[in-house]
Amino acid sequence: MHASRKAAGPASGWTSGLIFNALLLLVPVLAVNVMSATFAGQAQSDEPSAESVADTRKAIESAFEQLSVPGDDARAYWAGLVDRELDARNVSAARGFLLAAPQLLDREDARAIRAAAEVDPAGSEDQRLLRAALLFLPNDVRVGYEASARPRGTELITPPGAPVDETFADPVAATAGAAFPGTLTAASFDPLRDMTRSPEFSVLGTVEDLADRGRAWVRGDRQDAAEFKLAGIAMAVDAAALGAPETRVAKAASVIKMALRSGQLDPQYARMLSQRIDSAVPDETLSARLETAFADVAPLRVRAERVQAAFAESTDVRIAARLGPELNQIGRIAEVTSARGALTLMSHARSAADVRKARLVADAGGDRAVALASLLDERVFLLAGMTVQWSMTTILLVLALVAAVMALCLVTLSGLLRMSGGRRSRLAIAYG
Repeated sequence: MHASRKAAGPASGWTSGLIFNALLLLVPVLAVNVMSATFAGQAQSDEPSAESVADTRKAIESAFEQLSVPGDDARAYWAGLVDRELDARNVSAARGFLLAAPQLLDREDARAIRAAAEVDPAGSEDQRLLRAALLFLPNDVRVGYEASARPRGTELITPPGAPVDETFADPVAATAGAAFPGTLTAASFDPLRDMTRSPEFSVLGTVEDLADRGRAWVRGDRQDAAEFKLAGIAMAVDAAALGAPETRVAKAASVIKMALRSGQLDPQYARMLSQRIDSAVPDETLSARLETAFADVAPLRVRAERVQAAFAESTDVRIAARLGPELNQIGRIAEVTSARGALTLMSHARSAADVRKARLVADAGGDRAVALASLLDERVFLLAGMTVQWSMTTILLVLALVAAVMALCLVTLSGLLRMSGGRRSRLAIAYG
């Protein structure tokens, strides 16, 4: 019996050691898979939840408060931020800084802006807040903003050079027109509007433009191939097949085209988009279809229809559908901000996960998110309070990780107890 115990001891220790080492390898592998599924976008919902939007909105307001300057310099610093974005022709970011006035200005000014917004009966909450914030800008900055944001064909609210009381001792009276020349009403001026927010804004062009570009393609001009193919996908492929509304597809394609043309996309992300576009519309297939479309002389309208048909026949819808989620996200960003605002946020994206985060901060903050992106760059995505959609795969991975950790603890405890028992036996023999 004693001999059998001696034989069982080493075998049991060898088995425990093997299990321990296997678990040491398994636990990190499971942990990496759980982290990947949770934070790398595999299990994140494309549509942000109400809770994540609310959390992100709080994070955006907190970020503005941390960026504020204490003391008498607060108003000058805030006005300088607005003026800087106007000089850069980024009206969306300038509007975001105006909307963030209650967080960037001191308590007295913030209280006055909120009071002025409350007595303004016209428009949405953001419209009222923005009109009230305009009263606190220096005259030249305010006139510059109105000139940049006003719709075409309307007059400036404040004529250049008009005298304005810069102290605004009574902002509430100023909102009613006592200290501000001109009447701020939603009918005369919508400060949330600019030309790049207009529904008709698009850099894709028309189907006739696409036909002209198709003729150049047939002649051998293959420059800007990704932009040309993306425009063709947006104009010829059914938006339902891409899983995104038609208006969002068009807006997203405009933003991507602007970003590719200006070189503002991250190089790695731009290559990924270009590869997906090229895979969806192969050069050989498109060239053959376009050569057929231009085989004979036809009116421009007919050529345009033929080019659309060529793209519809050349596009692999299954591959193009992989672009759908990102087109939907980018189009949504352009909806809640502007084309320039979407371009500002997209210029910091390095992956599809960043695009989802950009959409979340845009949903939560609108133009405020664009303003923060102009200051924080890619750090603005850290404000995105992403929620995880627990899929069955994620749940099973977490359960497997918990089971592996528990088994590792049990094997470790068993080994320690065995070592302790063996030490006591040796001591008993030595002193027995």
